[in-house]
Amino acid sequence: MEAGISLLSFLMNNPGYEPDEVFFVDYGIHPRNKERLGEIAARYGKHVTYLDGKPMTDRVKREFPHLGAWRGTMAPNAKAFMDKIVPSYVDRLLFLDADTLVTGSVADLQSLDMGGAALAAVPQAWTTAQIRRGQLKLYSGSDFYFNSGVLLYDLNVWRREDCHQMVIDMLRTKKQLYSPDQTLLNNAIPARLQYQLPLKYDHMTHYMHPRQEPKFLATFGVHKKEEIDEAIQHPVIAHFTGGDHQARPWHKGCWSYRKDEYLRYKALSPWKDTPLLYDFRKKHPRKDFPGKCNMFIYWLMAKQPSHTLTATVALALDRVNALRARILHLPPEMEEGVEN
Repeated sequence: MEAGISLLSFLMNNPGYEPDEVFFVDYGIHPRNKERLGEIAARYGKHVTYLDGKPMTDRVKREFPHLGAWRGTMAPNAKAFMDKIVPSYVDRLLFLDADTLVTGSVADLQSLDMGGAALAAVPQAWTTAQIRRGQLKLYSGSDFYFNSGVLLYDLNVWRREDCHQMVIDMLRTKKQLYSPDQTLLNNAIPARLQYQLPLKYDHMTHYMHPRQEPKFLATFGVHKKEEIDEAIQHPVIAHFTGGDHQARPWHKGCWSYRKDEYLRYKALSPWKDTPLLYDFRKKHPRKDFPGKCNMFIYWLMAKQPSHTLTATVALALDRVNALRARILHLPPEMEEGVEN
C-alpha cells in the first residue's frame, strides 16, 4: 500500500516524467497488489517492471553473515547492489523508499549534473554535524552522512568506478552495521563519488512541532535557512520514516503535520478503503530506560513548541544514559562510522 501511494503521488506530480518504465524491487509482492500497482502506472501511461533482488542479497548474506536484515527483511540492502539488479540499459536511477510521498517535480534530478559522482543523497543533519565536530568518522572520508531513503544513482559512474567492489570491500571489514544499507553505503562510497542534494528531496522532520522544526534543523549548521524553509514549505519528497516518533500516517496516532496530505493521496488510491494500522507506540511500547527516554523526547518534539526545552531535556537524559551505561558496564552502541 505505502509503495503504491508513493507511486501514485510521484506520477500525479510528474506528468512529464520521460521514462515509461517504473521498477519495483520485489521481495514477495502479492499478485493482487501487483495488479493495483500496474493499474496506477497504466493510468499515467507507464508500466511496472519487477526486479527480484533476493538472489543478490541472499548471495551476499551467505558470504557476509554479519550483514543484518532491517525489520525482518533484506530488501533495503538491495540499494547497495542496484547495479547488479536493474537492467544494464539503466544509466540514471532515482530510488525511493516505499515510505515516501512525492509532492513536487523531480525534473531537476533527471538533468542534474552530479559532477562525476556515482551517488547523490540528502545529508542527515544531526549525524553530519557529528562528523563535522569530529565526533564521528566515516571510512569513506566524507564530511556528510546521508539518509538512504532517497538515492540518485549515476550507474555509468558506479560501474566505471566499480562501486560494487567498494561495497564488498566494506563488508569484508566485518563492521557492524547500525542501519544495514545506510551505514554500508555511507562508509563504502568515497567522498569524491558522493553528491549532496538539497533538503527538499528528503524531508523527514515533519513529525515535529512546526515551531520546533526549523530551529531544530538550523541548530546543526548543515543546511542554510533558505534550504530549510524551502524543504518545510515546498518539499519535493516527504519521507515518513520512523515508528518511534509517530511519523507514519498509515498508522493510527500519527503526529506528522503532513498526515492529512498523505491521506488525501491514499483516498485516491486502490487502498482508499484499507483501514489504518495500529498505533505504533501502543503496540510497541519501549520498556527499557533508554527507550523510554527516547520516546519522551519524541513526544516533546511533537507536542510542545520550545526547541530550547526539548534540547535541554534531551541533553540531560543523554548524560543520565551515559552515566548509567558506565555504571552497568553496558557495551557501546554500534557506530555509524569508524569503530574504535
